[in-house]
Amino acid sequence: MTVLYVGSYTAEMDGAGVGIEVFARDGSRLSKVGQLATPSPTYLIADGDRLYAVNETDPGSVSSYAIEPGGAVRALSTRSTGGVHPCHLALVDGHVLAANYSSGDVSVHPVGAGGVLGERTDLAKRADLPVGPRVDRQEGPHAHQVLAAPDGLVTVIDLGLDRLLRYRLDGGKLTVAGETAVPAGCGPRHAAIHPSGRWYVASELDSTVLTLSAEGEHTATVPASSYDGTNHPSAIVLSADGRNLYVANRGANTIATFRVADDGGLEPLGELDCGGDWPRDVTVVDEYLFAANQRSNTVVAFGRDAATGVPYPTGDVLQIGSPSCVLAVS
Repeated sequence: MTVLYVGSYTAEMDGAGVGIEVFARDGSRLSKVGQLATPSPTYLIADGDRLYAVNETDPGSVSSYAIEPGGAVRALSTRSTGGVHPCHLALVDGHVLAANYSSGDVSVHPVGAGGVLGERTDLAKRADLPVGPRVDRQEGPHAHQVLAAPDGLVTVIDLGLDRLLRYRLDGGKLTVAGETAVPAGCGPRHAAIHPSGRWYVASELDSTVLTLSAEGEHTATVPASSYDGTNHPSAIVLSADGRNLYVANRGANTIATFRVADDGGLEPLGELDCGGDWPRDVTVVDEYLFAANQRSNTVVAFGRDAATGVPYPTGDVLQIGSPSCVLAVS
């Protein structure tokens, strides 16, 4: 059975969500099996029978949960990140790392017995680097995503610095291991790593998708959307086979589909209306895609064409307050 966990913005961040909601999946249809109230769990990850969430608040925190039979969750621990508005997290070598967007730093928390989080062991920030040229959005570092890279390093995607920051994690501490600069003012947000080692980066401020080689060289840029108005890409995900790349576009309110060529190039296959407003996250589950539309309070299900991977509406729409993350766990 596949269970979908939906995190949302709650009243602490002017949202309409209740926290974490749990749904059993039958094809494209979702049936609610539980919920747990917690402040703005806007990004979720899972590891076995443990669920981890940020609490995107000021001050920020991270939480861990036990996944019970049937998918319900039980609270285990909550720890302060030492930063403001954590928006993403990753599990790396027995530690949960959280990207604090507004304060621009990354916290490190050891995972103890039974999934209980320990107190913060580090808080890393690159205040030594110049910010990007967009004075309205790049006044300082803005850590937007943290992930374990294939080379064993930790990569932090920083929208404010126009950089992918590299760290080594050792003994609960992050040490600087370099950085990759991307085009000034693009505002990198999230990345998807292809099985070939290439990186595809959604740039929020200039509405593009960047291609980086496995060595970190910027090799290509394509528009994230054909929309001619203001557009802010959010989620970027690959299909399990690496053939398709999907980008959620806030403003255009579309899901863009690309074919990934053998040489790494991206071929646009089309854009589909997301079925709502402000698609904050998307996830691919087998032959389906689910989009969390934050401002229209909906999670919309799409099928995926077997030949092209292009999504199509199934007609299944779920009403959820301010959804920001959709996580599938099998």
